[in-house]
Amino acid sequence: MKGKTFHMEFLREKDRDTGVIVTRLTDGVGNSIHPYFTQTIVSEDSKILLIESTRSGRWQLFSLELDTGLMVQLTDDFNIFPHRSCLDPKKLIAYYWDGRILKSVDLHTLKTEEIYVAPPGFHTGILSLSGDGRYLTFVYSEDLEMSTGTGAQYSQMLEHLYRRPASVIMRVDLEGERIEAVWGEREWISHVNISPVDPDIILFCHEGPWHLVQRMWIVRADTHEIYPILEQKRYLERAGHEYFTRSGRIVTQYSVRETPRSTEWTFFDVIMDTDGTVLGKYRYPGPSPTHIQTNPTEDLFVGDGAFPTPDFKDGRDYIGLIRHRDDMCEVKPLCHHGSSWLTQESHPHPIFTPDGKNVIFTSDREGVCNVYMVSVIR
Repeated sequence: MKGKTFHMEFLREKDRDTGVIVTRLTDGVGNSIHPYFTQTIVSEDSKILLIESTRSGRWQLFSLELDTGLMVQLTDDFNIFPHRSCLDPKKLIAYYWDGRILKSVDLHTLKTEEIYVAPPGFHTGILSLSGDGRYLTFVYSEDLEMSTGTGAQYSQMLEHLYRRPASVIMRVDLEGERIEAVWGEREWISHVNISPVDPDIILFCHEGPWHLVQRMWIVRADTHEIYPILEQKRYLERAGHEYFTRSGRIVTQYSVRETPRSTEWTFFDVIMDTDGTVLGKYRYPGPSPTHIQTNPTEDLFVGDGAFPTPDFKDGRDYIGLIRHRDDMCEVKPLCHHGSSWLTQESHPHPIFTPDGKNVIFTSDREGVCNVYMVSVIR
């Protein structure tokens, strides 16, 4: 029920491998996750976290006070999609999809407003909010019936890629109440992110296996210009899980191999300007994490994987801290996350709190998804 409150008894345990204290923030009632790692989901003062949970029977939004454990149910809707919500960290307004309806909810008053309705026959993507809280961007993409799904993650990805669904990137002016189409094409568009420093710059991807697409693109909302960044050699190079840092730089995970049949990839972090200029390229000693994020001062990274050496065992089961030294990634395990990776919801997706003091991640290591927090060792 909207407005219902819960008190989370935070469970603190010493990590078995690194000795750091890991705090379980949620209580295992239903599945609880944090929204997607590329979006703003923690208040500016690092005290309130936006959570998506099925504890009430279906996916709803909740706020969680990180100092008191007070959790408040923010929504009571019927068709909320996990991972697609975001939070205005200053105004404390959450934005989310209820089916095709874009809504907002005020964390203080619980007032809900309808902002936009996507056209029928299309599904909607992750929401991205500009740094000033004025603009909201997203994509809607054609609903297509697939024939190759097995129930496993990504089993329909190739078919989806080759079907080339019609996709349109939208930008909503939340102050001027203007909604505009920024770009559209018959390509599978996903991962739309608006620059935190220039709301006319929107980063998006052509979805699909990373080595089969030109992944990253920029569109300017003011001119509708479009151009690729980090241009790839198909079959040999791949990039993905791109995001903006707080200063407006773009970070992506990149890898390269010598031949299309080779299974030996070399992994890097790449940092770019929005014009595509590469500002830094840093090689991992072994495999890279699946997802990474940057701290507020942009001198430390966190990832859901940690391979400090090429032969480090079970690195996929760790949250790792990453520093860029010269042209290398220096990797150190922070804690064991132990998630199964069996569903999108169980992906750890680690992020920093805005004060840079803690890392928050998701794991289903206790049988259901919970949200965890660990202090960062400097």
